[in-house]
Amino acid sequence: MSASTSAVSGRRWQTWVLVVIEALVVYQAISGGIGLITDTWNLPTEWLARTPFDSWVGPGWILIGLVAVPQLLAAMPKLFLPRRPKLGILAGVLAGLNLLIWIGLQLGVLQVYFFLQPVIAGIGVAEVGLALWWRASLRRPAEVSSR
Repeated sequence: MSASTSAVSGRRWQTWVLVVIEALVVYQAISGGIGLITDTWNLPTEWLARTPFDSWVGPGWILIGLVAVPQLLAAMPKLFLPRRPKLGILAGVLAGLNLLIWIGLQLGVLQVYFFLQPVIAGIGVAEVGLALWWRASLRRPAEVSSR
């Protein structure tokens, strides 16, 4: 992709990194949801004491619905609406914030620490950061094309 094509479409390297991250999160959330639904991980049901659930089936479906689906939707404008970069940027910010809210709620409700929580929070921060960096790069088209 030439610099002029990139300038017209609004796609930058940040766009593609965001799409890859979102795709990986979709894959992991679906895998994790299935793992919860099938009880592959054998997580203690005691962790569910502060929830309305008595098994991990409900939380598995919630993981798929509230993490995988929004991440998939966030990737769509970047892939299919390249001339609408602001929509892709907004989707990236919202996807990252969604992950941060997800982890915050998980910690607040379950009151259990799990090693993946800081990893997922870091991915959320990375998504927000990349989307904002992409936005900033669109404001400097002369600098980008002169390189």
